[in-house]
Amino acid sequence: MLHHSSPDNQPKFDMIESAGIGYHYLFNERAYLIKLIAAPFFIKLVTLLLLFAFDLTGNPLALNIALLPSFFAEGWLYAQVTRSFLFNERWPIALSGEKERDALKLNNRQTCILASIIVFVLIHIAAYAVQSLMHFTEQDLQNFALISVGETLPEGANISYTPIITMIVLLFSAIFWFPLLLIYIAPAANMYMTDFYMTAIKQRLVFKMVACYIICAIPFFAALSLVTNFLVTAFSINVQDVSAAEQILIGVIAEFTYLLIGITVTVATAAGMRSFFGKPIPKNIEKE
Repeated sequence: MLHHSSPDNQPKFDMIESAGIGYHYLFNERAYLIKLIAAPFFIKLVTLLLLFAFDLTGNPLALNIALLPSFFAEGWLYAQVTRSFLFNERWPIALSGEKERDALKLNNRQTCILASIIVFVLIHIAAYAVQSLMHFTEQDLQNFALISVGETLPEGANISYTPIITMIVLLFSAIFWFPLLLIYIAPAANMYMTDFYMTAIKQRLVFKMVACYIICAIPFFAALSLVTNFLVTAFSINVQDVSAAEQILIGVIAEFTYLLIGITVTVATAAGMRSFFGKPIPKNIEKE
C-alpha cells in the first residue's frame, strides 16, 4: 500500500541523494558485500571461461542460455542487498530462537527473495529477446555501407529494418519500460510490483530514475575505461586482434564492475522509492 505523507512532508525521489546513499552503502558494507558478490562473480567467471573455451561468444542463443545461472545468482545478490538496505537483514540471517516468530520471518524473507530472483531473471530474458530484434547481420551492415556511398544493392539483396524500428519504438516508449528494469526491487522490498510501477509512472519519477542510474554508473564506467586503457598500454594489447586470454581478463574486470553498478543502482532506487511506501531508511545505513 502506498504511503500517504502530510502536505509538509511529501514523498520525493531525490536522485542526487539517492545515488549518494547507494555509494555510501557500497563503501560502508564492502566487507559484507564481498561475501554476497563471491558466488555470482564466480558463476559468471566460469560461464565466461566455458563460452571462450567452446568459442560460443558469437552465438547469441548459446550465450543467453549459458548466462541463465548467472542471472539467478545476480537476482539473489540484488534481493539480498535490498533486504539488507531496507530491513537491515544479513545473510545468513540471525534468528531470535522463537520458533513461530522465526518461521514467519523466514517464510516472508524466502518468498520475497525468490519472487525478486524470478522477476530479475524474466527481465533479463525479455531484455535479451528485445536485443535480438536489434541485431544487424553482417549482410545488413554491408548493404547499409553500399547505400551510404550511393551504390545500388545487388539483385535479390534486401535490408531488414526491424532493428531500426525496434530502436525507435524503445526510444519513444522508454518512460513506460524503464521502471520495469528495476521492478525486481519491489518483491524484495515487500512492495507490490503494480504499486512500484504505477508510482513511478503517476509520480513522473521515470526521468529521475534514469538520471539516478546514470549518476550511479558513470564513475564506474570511467574507472573501467581507465583500467582497460591501462591494461592495453601495460600489456601492449592489440585491440584489433585481442587474444582469448586478454578478452577473459577484460571481461572479468568488466563483469565485476557491472555487479558494483547493479548494487549501487539497486540501493539508490530503493532509497529513492522508499518514502512513497512508508519505509524509513535504517539508521546505520543512512547517508550522513
